[in-house]
Amino acid sequence: FLFDKDRLFAGVTLDEEELALYEQVHAGLDPSPPKPDLVVYLQAPLEVLLERIRRRDRAFERYIDTGYLQRLCEAYMEFFHHYDAAPLLIVNATEIDFVANEADYRSLLARIMDVRSGREYYNPLPFDLDASTP
Repeated sequence: FLFDKDRLFAGVTLDEEELALYEQVHAGLDPSPPKPDLVVYLQAPLEVLLERIRRRDRAFERYIDTGYLQRLCEAYMEFFHHYDAAPLLIVNATEIDFVANEADYRSLLARIMDVRSGREYYNPLPFDLDASTP
């Protein structure tokens, strides 16, 4: 859990009055939560996210608004573009499936274990590519 990330959802989801109330409550909370050892940002295009949501078929996600999801993706990109409070690993999750594919999971885990500081990027290729393909 990343405390600062909560504000992204508030900004995308709440109307102006609700957001003002949220900001008042947020200001009264502990302004210095523990710093994470590492933040992992899984990034994928909207179309990939929509397909994964469709495949998961969770009842509460079935009618997710595409516009809402697009605004959320944009908010995440903006947030993590400027994020420097802890080490950050930005993962291009377009071509990997670390939930269903053990090799993808192990590869991601190994990369996570290697990150020590700053901002790093992980852009894995899918494991099922034919090596003879140009």
